[in-house]
Amino acid sequence: MNSDILTRLGRRLRLGMVGGGFDSVIGETHRIAYQADGYYELVAGAFSIDHEMARKTAAALLVSEQRTYDDYREMARREAARDDGIDVVLIATPPQIHKDVAVAFLSAGIDVICEKPMTRTIAEAEELASLVASSGRIFVLTHCYSGFPMVRHARDLVRAGALGPLRMIEAEFAGGAPGVAAEPADPTQRHWRFRVGSMGKEALLGEVGSHAYHLMSYVSGMRPSRVSARMQTFAANREVYDNAHLAFDYQGGAVGRLWASYVATGTQHGLSLRLYGEDAALEWREEDAEYLRFRPLRGPETVLRSGQDGTSDFVARSARFRPGHPEGYPLAFANLYVEAALALVAARTGNDPSSLLANLPTVTDGVAGMQMIAAAAASNQDDGSWQSL
Repeated sequence: MNSDILTRLGRRLRLGMVGGGFDSVIGETHRIAYQADGYYELVAGAFSIDHEMARKTAAALLVSEQRTYDDYREMARREAARDDGIDVVLIATPPQIHKDVAVAFLSAGIDVICEKPMTRTIAEAEELASLVASSGRIFVLTHCYSGFPMVRHARDLVRAGALGPLRMIEAEFAGGAPGVAAEPADPTQRHWRFRVGSMGKEALLGEVGSHAYHLMSYVSGMRPSRVSARMQTFAANREVYDNAHLAFDYQGGAVGRLWASYVATGTQHGLSLRLYGEDAALEWREEDAEYLRFRPLRGPETVLRSGQDGTSDFVARSARFRPGHPEGYPLAFANLYVEAALALVAARTGNDPSSLLANLPTVTDGVAGMQMIAAAAASNQDDGSWQSL
């Protein structure tokens, strides 16, 4: 896949990590993803606020002690000063410090790949977007589900007009596995995502709702004009909302619904997307991600599969194995890293990366996600009143 990337640059892209140590939920997923196609080399990191954990992680990942940092600000300064400094930093910390970490590296002239939600507040998101624009650096937001081949094919079908004018857009990210459906009685045992100090009571919308919302916009090509939201807390001892229903209105008359939940009992993951147009409908489920269901108003339902002839260019380019061998979540994540590598190499070899960034989630998507969360919070506080987006 894009085998000439490293030939053009003459080396692998040098990657640093902030967060993502062995005490991180998402760190190992990122490592699997960026290593899948061989375009990145991890050379530096501030892996954890726990000094011993940071050192343990670095040693296991063969990162030298001289490039293992306790403070991300020191890391940004020292890496920027090195002839062999990092090209790009991956931010895999809790969201309340995403903005500060991104600012440190962007200000040092280093490109950024950032976990979602992009920031803690809409004000931070807008500040960060302004800095990205003025810095000229690349900023990629890891809404990883947009890397699934059949999500891309769904987007292509919508763009080609195969569904006709869209009427309804619906998404769910509603899980209910034991790790999220119940809260430990001991407050010290609660994960940061369930603490009101991380992203407020609406943290659910940042953690899972933002993914569903991004998919709705990414595939449909539309963003809603207003939202009405109702949120609840069901799990005992929980200080944040763990269930949310959002309704959207779009310009032109289309409507949407989003359900985000940690308490859909017994559901392991629960991410799905449905679009209904005048002429046809589409349905995709992450737990059956190789398949996309296309249902025309007149004619038989078609089940499209990743790897089949006749699917989109991205589906063909992203296939690493023969048809019939599922690739799944880690390699959907990896597809974003491949596209980011293309853009990073283009920028370093005198080419304009903007067309290569067109299919990637960027700072613009991060701002849109934070706008949704802020408006949904205001709506919920006002008994579900409609709030402009």
